[in-house]
Amino acid sequence: MAFKQTSKESKYSSKEDVDELEHLAEKLAIDLRKNIKQLGSYPILSKEWLEMADTFGRIANVSDMESKLAGAKDDKTLWETEEQALRFLLEDGKLNLCMRNMIEYKHHQRLSRAEGYHGGILETSVQCDKFEKGLGVVLRNAWNHVEAIQTTDVYALMIHVAEVLQSSLNHADIMEGYCNKEDLHQRQEVLIYWYLNCILIHVDNIHEDRIMPILRERRVLMMGVEWLALYTPFLLSSHIVKGVEAMALIVDTDDFKTYRDEYICNANDAKILQDFKSKCIDKHISDFPQKKLIRPLTDAIERARRKYL
Repeated sequence: MAFKQTSKESKYSSKEDVDELEHLAEKLAIDLRKNIKQLGSYPILSKEWLEMADTFGRIANVSDMESKLAGAKDDKTLWETEEQALRFLLEDGKLNLCMRNMIEYKHHQRLSRAEGYHGGILETSVQCDKFEKGLGVVLRNAWNHVEAIQTTDVYALMIHVAEVLQSSLNHADIMEGYCNKEDLHQRQEVLIYWYLNCILIHVDNIHEDRIMPILRERRVLMMGVEWLALYTPFLLSSHIVKGVEAMALIVDTDDFKTYRDEYICNANDAKILQDFKSKCIDKHISDFPQKKLIRPLTDAIERARRKYL
């Protein structure tokens, strides 16, 4: 015979469930904070570094889930959202350390490629992928918040963006391998466009002169549009949108308006821009929720066509 649960029993049961969930949440928060405190600057491919690669994967999963919660809104500060992982990262002063870890890893990867992949990077490719993708996602989520940007060494980040773009254009064989395996998602070659987007949206808060000279000198605009035109067929729509918007944000700065001829220099640049417009803008125009954001870019492309072609 089944017995009906009384309201008193139901009340006690509900309280026990809530207590259990609160206990679990507290335990997860403690474990998360412990993992973040253990992050450090370790020699690449050392035992500690390989363990840290697993940690970044776990933190990325938590951060992605927390960013989807109702409390994670654009108009709230990081401390007003449910994003514990990112708060712990900032509170422990680990954000720039994490960025430097990524910069050092990509530098090591470039050296390995130059040496014909001699060394341990191939033997530990699974862990290296965990490191790059996990940490890359954590950084992307962090820089969605202006509080994180304000504590970031943005000059070092812009150099990193330029180096990643230059290397990816110099190593078409590596990029072809990623494309054939459908393995571009979450790699730095894609996520740097998200980083640029996050930084440039808040350029008024961090001042153009901290970042635009390096973008201009390293020709990030032209490398960025060239890369997007080459690899658009292998990108998610969200990546294309972020990439195009990042390029538009560069063009919308005072620095671009002042040094236009240093950003777009000749007929070859104009041809690359036309190819980019055809492949990335014209074919995906319906994907852009706010088309006015890319108007400065399309105007600049048309101006370059009239001037050079």
